Amino acid sequence: MSVSKTKVSPIRAVMGFNALTDANLVVLANGVLKGLTGNASFPNPTVPLTTFGNDITAYSNAVTAALDGGKNAKAAREKAKKAVVDNLRQLAMYVESNCNDEMAIFTTSGFTARAKPSASGPVEVPTFKSLDYGTHPGQILASIKSVPGAKAYNMRYGPMPPTPPAAAGSSSSSTPASAQATAGAAPGATPSSWTILNVATIKKPISIDNLTSGTLYAFQLQALGMKGLSAWSDSSTIMCP
Repeated sequence: MSVSKTKVSPIRAVMGFNALTDANLVVLANGVLKGLTGNASFPNPTVPLTTFGNDITAYSNAVTAALDGGKNAKAAREKAKKAVVDNLRQLAMYVESNCNDEMAIFTTSGFTARAKPSASGPVEVPTFKSLDYGTHPGQILASIKSVPGAKAYNMRYGPMPPTPPAAAGSSSSSTPASAQATAGAAPGATPSSWTILNVATIKKPISIDNLTSGTLYAFQLQALGMKGLSAWSDSSTIMCP
């Protein structure tokens, strides 16, 4: 008797770090630093976290110094940015290789996962071009890749439940709720509720506002074609700035 095996698609991180604004890159880098610090799933980062933290601080300071428009200050900012981007790329590959292709583990790293094409339907399952930070706290910008034959899209999102304090490695009962809200998602967790948006055009990024800063959100997509709706895509996650 033959036994069929389901092939698991590898989880890949959203890259494109150079395309982020200085402010958003600093937020992302600090999120990854926080996610990896003390994370038992990723005990041996390829970039020492002390080095990574120092590079983030140097970059943040260089961004501030470059506000005066000086040529030397801008050059220093770009050099510091390159160091942070190089660190993020190495750490992203490390996380990809050590998450066991389990989304619940991957999301604790602070990186955003690329959406994976899912099962067949009346029309191809759509994916995100990117999930990015907006111009102010509580805003996420979602860009969708077009799907042949799709007439419209549905996008849904929801907050991921935080890891319980004990699972996060804290035995104290006095952990403030605000600290728990920024913890990674619990293993196997999914949003308890979804907010669904109907998207008529994908020519520009869709702005999702009034989200909770410091909360991890899951996003999924669905396409509408002549023969009906596709399946929902796998979740892509991002920590709201």
